[in-house]
Order: sequence, then C-alpha cells, then structure tokens
Amino acid sequence: MTALAPTTSAAPTRPVIDNPYRVLPSGPAVIDLSPEAVAERRAQPPEPAPIPFSDLDKYVLDREPEGDPSWLRDRPALPDGWAQLGDEVVPQAVADGAEVRSAALGPDAARDLAVDLGEPQGALVDDICAYPDEVPTGVYEGSWLPSGEYPRRGTIYLNYVGGVLYGGKGENSAENYSVLAISGHQYPVFGGGEERAIAIAQSVQADFGAWAIRVVYLDRPHKTIPYVMAMVGGHYSDTTAGPAGGVAPSADCEDVGMRNICYSFTNTQAVNVQSNIIGQEIGHTYGLGHTYGGDRIMAYGYATNGPTDMIFGDDCKDIYIAPDQGGACTGVNKCHCGVGEQQNDKATISAIYAAPGPDMVEPTVEITTPSDGQVFPSGSGIDVEVDVWDDYGGYGWKLMIYQDGELLGEQYDYSRSRDFTLLGAPDGTYDLVAEIEDQADHIVQHRITVQVGVASGTDTDAGTGSGSESDSDSAATGAGTDGTGAGTDGSATGGSDSDAASDSATTGVGVDDDDAGCSCRSAGDDGRAPLLGLGALVLLGLSRRRA
Repeated sequence: MTALAPTTSAAPTRPVIDNPYRVLPSGPAVIDLSPEAVAERRAQPPEPAPIPFSDLDKYVLDREPEGDPSWLRDRPALPDGWAQLGDEVVPQAVADGAEVRSAALGPDAARDLAVDLGEPQGALVDDICAYPDEVPTGVYEGSWLPSGEYPRRGTIYLNYVGGVLYGGKGENSAENYSVLAISGHQYPVFGGGEERAIAIAQSVQADFGAWAIRVVYLDRPHKTIPYVMAMVGGHYSDTTAGPAGGVAPSADCEDVGMRNICYSFTNTQAVNVQSNIIGQEIGHTYGLGHTYGGDRIMAYGYATNGPTDMIFGDDCKDIYIAPDQGGACTGVNKCHCGVGEQQNDKATISAIYAAPGPDMVEPTVEITTPSDGQVFPSGSGIDVEVDVWDDYGGYGWKLMIYQDGELLGEQYDYSRSRDFTLLGAPDGTYDLVAEIEDQADHIVQHRITVQVGVASGTDTDAGTGSGSESDSDSAATGAGTDGTGAGTDGSATGGSDSDAASDSATTGVGVDDDDAGCSCRSAGDDGRAPLLGLGALVLLGLSRRRA
C-alpha cells in the first residue's frame, strides 16, 4: 500500500452524514404465534453446528491461500453505496469527502420514531473531551437507546471456525450479516492451527487490556449481547473486498453499530503480525482511522511481515487523508486532539469503553405491559413492552413465549425498541419471558402469564398483578448458532429454538467468572478446562457511572 500524505493545513468544510451503522427502532418486533407459524418454525432444520475449536489442527495450511483466479473474476463486488480505501470499506459519501457524526436521538427524532428515550443522558462532551469547545454538534451528546450508553463493556469474538455469512442486511454479528459478505458463501476455517490461534488470542487480549473488553474464541457469544466478530483466516476473495491483509467496515464513529464484522486474511503468519492486523480491523469498527507512527496498530501501510507487536497510541498523531476524502470521524478527533486531522487511539476507545475491573451489578428487566395475569379477548394481538437497565452499556435482551413449557417463539431486540407484538395466538395461557444479558455473563429473566380467550368464570378485567418480580434463575442463552432473529431491523418473526439450555458462550481469553452476589450463570460454571492454561482473566471495569 502507498502511504498517503497527512493533512498539513486546515481542512475545508465538508458535508456531514449520519452514521450509516446506526440501527433505529422501526416499530414493534412481531412474533407470530399462529399454529401454522409455530409449526413452520419447528420444521426448520437446525443450523449446522460449527466445527469444534479443538479440530483446528485438521485444517492447517502450509502457506497463505492465493484464491482461485476464476472466482476472483466472478465473485460479487461491494454493495452499491460502499467503497474500499485500503483495508477500510466506507460509505461512498465518506470516500467522496463527507464527515460522519453519530448524532444522538433528540426529542424530535424520538417523537417521529415513537420511542420513549427515558431520562436524558445529557451532554458528555465536558466529561470525556480534552477540547470540548472544539467539538461540533452531534458528537458525544444527547440521549441514547438502551445498550448504547457510555461507558460500555464489550466483547471481541475471534472466529477461527468459519461459517456461512450473508450480505444485503447491514451489519449484525449475531446473525452473520456483513456488508462485506458474499451471501451464502462458506467462510473458511483458520489455517494456522490450534496453538497459533490461542497465542493470537492472547496477543489480541493484551492489545485491548486497557479496557473492559474481553476476547473470546472457544464458544461464540450469545446472540443477545452486542459483540464485534473478527473472521480470522481465509482470503480476501472470500469477501467482496479487494486485495488486503485484512478489511473492516469503517467510519462507525463512536461505535454506534456495536455488532460489526471485520476480517483478517491471515493463517500462517507470525503471531504478532496476525494480532496487529486483527487489532487494526477491530479498531476500524470502533471508528479509528489510519495514522502515522511505526509502532501504532492503526498506522497506515506498516510492514505487516515485521515482528513488532504494535500498540494503540496514547497521543495525537496525524491521520492519513487522501485528496477529496474526508477524515470520517473528525468530530471525534476534535474532542480528543483539538483538530480533526489528528487521532488519539486510546482516548477514542476510552471514551466508549470502561476501564478493566469486575462487574458486580446484575442488569434488570421488567415486562411493563401487559400486566401479569391479564386476559385478552380471542383473536387479540398482544403488545408487549419491556424496561431494561444496566450500570454499563453493551447489554442486550430478548422475548420468549412459552405454552405448557414449550417454546413457541422468541425475538432478539436488535433494533432496541423494547416493543414486541404477538399475533395469531389461539385461546390459551402463555408465559412471556423477557431475558437480559450483560457483558459479564449476568443473565436475568422476568416472567409473566397472560391468557387469550375467557376461561370459564374468568373476569375480563382480572389480571392486574404487578408483574414486577424479577426472576434471576440461571437461564443461560444459547451459543448464538440457533434462533432466527431479524437482523438489524428486528422485524422478523420469532426464532425456532430456545437458547435457554446452552452452556455459556464466553469461555476464552479474558472471561470474567467473578459473579459473586448473583444467581446468574457465568462462563466458568460448566467446569471446562481452558486450553493451554488460559484462565478466566478479569478484564471488565468501572470508570464512571452513566448520567
């Protein structure tokens, strides 16, 4: 790659676009409970199980793959509206010079979307910016949908076992949706073997050790929580991208997307080389651009075959901007460096993610509508609203519907609307279970019972129970390989399987097993021995409470 000259003078005024990764509520998520829909879900074949991590040595390569020339010629191109700049894939508007600002939802937008934002978080600029007077409108301010609050805790999933990815539906790591995916293509298994994979994971964890960001690889995180997924292995021809050592969707300023997928096309290279590339691609998903600095993970065009273990820089360095190209996150850069053409890697990540340390506080979830015991006339739709909270951002939730102990449908609230609509329910009694999970493996449920159709001797005005008791029994969700969530818009009907009986999916480097004081299942509870002595590293922390 050819290094671009840094900006040496004040950048001209550029057009501004809203963050393209931001998912906005699009109405209640619908769960069809008609017998036909339930039968159709149950008839769906289960998703194929991924290969076990312990089988990686069966796929070892003796050199990096080169790609099939015919496949390179015939494979799909990037989706319309996206452009590749080196290892970054950005909206075409950014490639043409636009700046991205992740404007928070304000009252007018919330009213248009019929979203109750709750208590405003307030401006964060004075709290987290070294140069608050330089920060433009729409950066680090306003109210946020639940789970997007600062500070957050996060998860990085290193996917060494491949899988089928899908394009055309934005970015959602839980459902394998990627703007860079060749839809329906089987992404290859990592070709470097088990021992190398573990060493890479350790190195990546060290790179992100300054934050409450855990790195996992043995089991996939549950679909409920947001996480960034790094596909490790393969070749650039396994995506719609052009030649690169790795590639990522970029310009997600302030990391509002939270569920991005990036790629590291590395298999047999040295451990530090691979961890450097993975770190840079993950950094792009957090909104970081390229900088100068030969020791920087985010440096543009560094020698990827060099042995140096790069770092995230802790001071302001010039960023690379091509002619007529915008410095996509210049508003964020002004917060930390005073000018949009410089970037402080650590300050940018630290504005989003908390410092490491234990998380002792369970999240809370409550079904606020309907009330426990409420009775609905035959044929009625049922509107369900949930209230969710945690002391850190980065949590997620879903709704499950049971009858006589059998799961009829479930829906992950990817659009974070907190609203669901149940349709087509025959007369009968149903258990509604809302489940929330945070980044420390705390899982809490709230269960209520409703009735459709009037049973003999039942008053239709009955059922005004408080519905406020929280059930925090051990109820771990699944490994993220089943269910049929709606993707980024959260509009599909409920999934076909429950995750409730699965083992915790966060066993790997940096797992937090300190769940003292809660009755929730944590990653260390299933008794599995970590590979190569990798223990449960506590990497989650508390830096400041939300306003």
